[in-house]
Amino acid sequence: MKRPFRAKSVADSLDRPIEGHLKQLLDKAKNLKSISSGIEQFLPEELQAHCKVAQINSDVLTLFADSAVWANRLRYLGPELLTQLRANGYPSLVSIDIKIRPNF
Repeated sequence: MKRPFRAKSVADSLDRPIEGHLKQLLDKAKNLKSISSGIEQFLPEELQAHCKVAQINSDVLTLFADSAVWANRLRYLGPELLTQLRANGYPSLVSIDIKIRPNF
């Protein structure tokens, strides 16, 4: 008698060594989460809920805001935020790019 197919859970798959593209994606996600936590501490409390780190390249940080109002607040704080980030672990940042993405 043939045994029924049993799908593996994601947790089972992640317990094994991860290789290739999946490993790269997971590493990038962990790095982005770490960067997000670090950057949030430099944002005013009211902005933290309305802003997410989208990506960081070697010299450009991209932030998402959930509305134009919050994007403008971020743009206003941009130079100060850039100075703080450069002084606290991100010395190679040249600019901050702010985009609107509702419902992130």
